Amino acid sequence: MRIPTVLAAILAAALLVVACGDDSSSEPAPATEAPAAREVVEDDHAHEDDHADDHGDDAHMVASAEAGRIIVSDAESPYVSVIDLGTGFVARGAFEVAAPGATVYSGLDGRYAFVLSRGPGDADDRIHVFDSGIYTVPHGDHEDLVTDPVTRLLDIADELPIHYTSVNGWVAVFADSHGHVFLFEEEGLAAGRNGYEPRILEAGPHHGSAVALAGNRFIVSTKNPDNPEDPLPVGVEVRDLNDNVIYDASNRACPGLHGEAHSAPGVLFGCTGGVLLFQQDGEALSHVFFQNPEEMLENARVGTVYGHHDAGTFFVTASYRTEQGWGQDGLWHIDPSTGAFTRLMDESATASFGPHGERFFVFTADGVLHVFEADTGELVTKAALLGPGAEHRPAITFIGEDIVITDPANGLVKRVNLDTFSTVAQWEVGGTPSSVAYVGLTGHGH
Repeated sequence: MRIPTVLAAILAAALLVVACGDDSSSEPAPATEAPAAREVVEDDHAHEDDHADDHGDDAHMVASAEAGRIIVSDAESPYVSVIDLGTGFVARGAFEVAAPGATVYSGLDGRYAFVLSRGPGDADDRIHVFDSGIYTVPHGDHEDLVTDPVTRLLDIADELPIHYTSVNGWVAVFADSHGHVFLFEEEGLAAGRNGYEPRILEAGPHHGSAVALAGNRFIVSTKNPDNPEDPLPVGVEVRDLNDNVIYDASNRACPGLHGEAHSAPGVLFGCTGGVLLFQQDGEALSHVFFQNPEEMLENARVGTVYGHHDAGTFFVTASYRTEQGWGQDGLWHIDPSTGAFTRLMDESATASFGPHGERFFVFTADGVLHVFEADTGELVTKAALLGPGAEHRPAITFIGEDIVITDPANGLVKRVNLDTFSTVAQWEVGGTPSSVAYVGLTGHGH
């Protein structure tokens, strides 16, 4: 029998309380692995009357009808918190991770959270994998909803796990110090649980990346053979699951490689002097290089790439090195059908495609959200959602048609409707919320 959505949300909240403790005690149950000193409380947002935004009962009913959780890291403490959407319950500091400022991702159809933690020393670096506990299982002519506690599955030690991708049924994490590419897939994680062992490809030490193609093939960056001390790759090649190189025509095609993303036309990599588009058509593999436009600074290079599996374009940021560090040379729209770059704005703080790949969302340092059409790069609208001058950048993810934003300066996570830009819900997680990801059934963090 299919479980009604609202009942499922109530069950999910109850199970989260079992995992994290209730609000009668500041000490969570051992299942959360959180230290006793961390506080686990139920969100009291429904009783707050002093917020500027209107959070009426109807808005809370939207959240209560969903089975999903938000995972939030903290910029200054080594913990992640869990927000249950069904009840607004906030499990503060539910899990300890290896370091403050961890990066949280949602992967493998939104069920699993991957947390990359670095520091305080390289030997302390970890890849943490959590099961959201929310998924469906086939049952005759329908699927039953499962709502279990959030659980920690894996803690993998390797130095400098930085670049993360999730596409074609695989999560790939590149750990720089040893050049290990860790590959995770959903069926194995679900079956193996705590005994799961990811596949590993050996790429050699460098600041690299990897992206899964269809058919269990993997694009892997190639280190500079002429200068072993150079941390940046010089190209990419394709390997199979047995670590055999099956395509090497592009292994020197992208000097200074940094930044990668997948959209419908293929995988785009940022390079010195331009970008590399890698494409797959059945068994055929190919690549093409697009030169930077004349309007871009001569010493700038694309270092961050944004894509979406339903989008036909890419967005990128260019940067250049100065005596004071790195400076930005703009946010650009790239049409891969022509290789054309279009400059959109001078700087961006946080950016992401929306849930369906139709629009692109950009926060600037003044707390203003800018919304662009993905196909054309045209600015649609903008709205001031946060205050200016925050020390830490906001992070964003998406749930259905809403955007979820961290407010580091005020210890809040906000859910904002993308049509009205009104705040639908708000949770006090405390501390300095940093990275954020949605895990569950109603939408996918991107």
